[in-house]
Order: sequence, then structure tokens, then C-alpha cells
Amino acid sequence: MKNSWPELAVVLVEPKLDKNVGAVARAMKNFNLGRLLLISPGCDHLSDAARALSCGADDLLERAEIFSDLDAALAKFKLVVGTTARLGKYCRPVYTPAQTAAKINNLGEETPVAIMFGREDFGLGREQRRHSHILSSIPVNPGFSSLNLAQSVLLYGYELSRLNIAERLPQAAADLATHSELQGMYGHLRQTLEANDFLDKSNPDHLLEYLRRLFGRAAMTHREVRIIRGIMALIDHLKAGK
Repeated sequence: MKNSWPELAVVLVEPKLDKNVGAVARAMKNFNLGRLLLISPGCDHLSDAARALSCGADDLLERAEIFSDLDAALAKFKLVVGTTARLGKYCRPVYTPAQTAAKINNLGEETPVAIMFGREDFGLGREQRRHSHILSSIPVNPGFSSLNLAQSVLLYGYELSRLNIAERLPQAAADLATHSELQGMYGHLRQTLEANDFLDKSNPDHLLEYLRRLFGRAAMTHREVRIIRGIMALIDHLKAGK
């Protein structure tokens, strides 16, 4: 296969069933997706059932990285894609798997990218979605949008496999801010806006959700994050001087 993605991670948040984790490993192996991250798994990813469903992708199961904290798991990624079947106002814009694959392609195969999938029965919760730089959804029957985890991973892997890497855009992925830097910026932004009574006290996350989507689409660099935090620091200083 011409395309491989050694630094692309499939992130399963609180997976419940070992068979699903094994099937995900199989789908990843089909399309050369390199890393499997499990966040607070509710199952044994090395069980006989998981290995049986992996159909020879045991190496991915054995190399799986286990975390209890989403911030720690995602800290060094330059792009975090959250998958969702929810299409409400806080989830827009939402990219298709093909559009998402094109964005990943522009970063290059060595850039750490995470595609995050939620729990089998619930998907990603709101707090978990807030860790995403962009959101992606598979266009399926709106009357029955439930997909098995492995099916979802397979679709994203397939779209990545169809890319022409010769057409990759020359984006300086090394300059992109990490997830940890962006989370720090969002925390600072919230603190400053709250201190200046800019947020609705009854629903402060209303505006912050839109700002997260805005900055997530912007693919911010280290320098741009420092600029935004510098502006916030100036506002903090002026506020303190009153």
C-alpha cells in the first residue's frame, strides 16, 4: 500500500467491549494506521476475544497506549479530530471523512494526528468533544446513524488510502500548535473573558464552543497561540491596574 500513517492515532474513549477493540485493530491494520490509544477502557484489550477479532493485528493491541486522562493522551498531537453523529449548533462545521482525510493529508504522514471515537453506546460527550480541533461525521441514514466502532475506523482508513500523496500541500506542520498549547490558550481565554464579564454567567460555554470551532479550523501555529495569549495577558494587566 502506497500510503502509511505511522503517527496517526485512533483514539478510543472508554471502549466497553474487547471484541470491538480487536475489530478496530484489524481495520487499522488494513490501512496502515500506526497507533492505538485507549482512554479509560472498560474492557481487556488483550483478551482472547480481542485477539480473535483482530485477525492477526495482535501487534497493534500489544502496542496500545493506555491513558486515564484525555489531556495527557492528546497533549502532543497537532490535529485532533472528534467523530460525532450529533449535528447540533455546537458541532458545526462538521467535515466528512473524505474532507477530514484531505486535511490530514496536507499535514504529512509524520505529523501526529488523532482521530477520536467515543463509547459504543453514547459516542463522545460534550466535554470530550471539546478536546477536538475539528469535528467529523459520517453521512449515514439520519434515522439510524449508529455505526460499529470498527466500521467507522474502516471508513476513515479507506478515505486516507485513496489520497494521492503526490498532491500533498506544503504546509509547515512542524509549526502547528500542540493540543496542550491550545488547551492552555482556551483556559486562559475563559479566565480573561469571565473576569471581564464577557461570558453569559448562566451558560459560559455557549460562546466558548464557537471560539473552539473557530480556532480549531484555523490550524494555529505556536506563534499565533502566543499572540492570543499575549493579548489576553495585556487585558488581564489592564484589568488588574484599574
